[in-house]
Amino acid sequence: MEKSICATLDLSKSLSSFSSEVKKCLELTDITEWNGKILEEREGKIREIALILAGQCIAILLYNLSQSQSANQTAMNKTKAWWDGNMQKRGYRMRQILTVANVLVTLKLPYMVRKKSTDIIKKKIPTQGFCPLLKWLGMSDGLTPLVWSNVAQYGAITSSFEAACTTLTSWGIHLSLKRIERLTYKFGQIGINLRQSKILTHQMNILPEGNVFKDQKVVIAVDGGRSRIRVNKKGRKNSRTKRHGFIGQWIEPKLFTIYVVDEQGKKVNNSDIPITNDGTYDGYKALLEI
Repeated sequence: MEKSICATLDLSKSLSSFSSEVKKCLELTDITEWNGKILEEREGKIREIALILAGQCIAILLYNLSQSQSANQTAMNKTKAWWDGNMQKRGYRMRQILTVANVLVTLKLPYMVRKKSTDIIKKKIPTQGFCPLLKWLGMSDGLTPLVWSNVAQYGAITSSFEAACTTLTSWGIHLSLKRIERLTYKFGQIGINLRQSKILTHQMNILPEGNVFKDQKVVIAVDGGRSRIRVNKKGRKNSRTKRHGFIGQWIEPKLFTIYVVDEQGKKVNNSDIPITNDGTYDGYKALLEI
């Protein structure tokens, strides 16, 4: 699959291209020469073509959102928390967004910047701004939420970022190792910040209450384990390896899961009653606080 594919923004053209390409994969030629390897290649090609079509459709969706006055106005309203009362509209900016299959779509979006006050002019503070639509929909890093969540998922569960890169490439997402690492850690930090925000609102007794678990059979399970944490040594790098040494410390993660079961004892997992998984490397008091 190509490193990047420009969005056509034409559904008919994308469907026509998909149809012509997939027909070639469905042809039964030289059947006597077939084996499992050839079938695997056909499967991979069909998946690749389908992913490109999906990426082109998502690109059209994003373009339509960028052209919608209602969507842009909603984005303005939803992002006022970032304005801090000192932002103003400053024309439009061109932004590229990466969708699945590395389909790249360019959007022209309203841009907000900080007003130039006297202090900003004197201190020469850069007036860095943001696009409300991207901020609202979680695309400020130049890729769709689905792509980002997949990057974070494979970045977290695979043995290394190199392995994550290989897996993502097979699904049509071509990103550098550094970007995969940065996006994975940033995704995790967003979750930690959200959790900490809820803890603080709970301590202030202003955490919204709900009835999600009302009349439900709720399971709360807690467990521990062992994992090894790499801590880099201080000081100069090794003159031979040009790297810092590290200490591999064993530490116990404290984990919990909260979920609802139905009358048959099976887990219920939907948008109304999601499964909650969390944990910490801190002590039991931190776990109870979460």
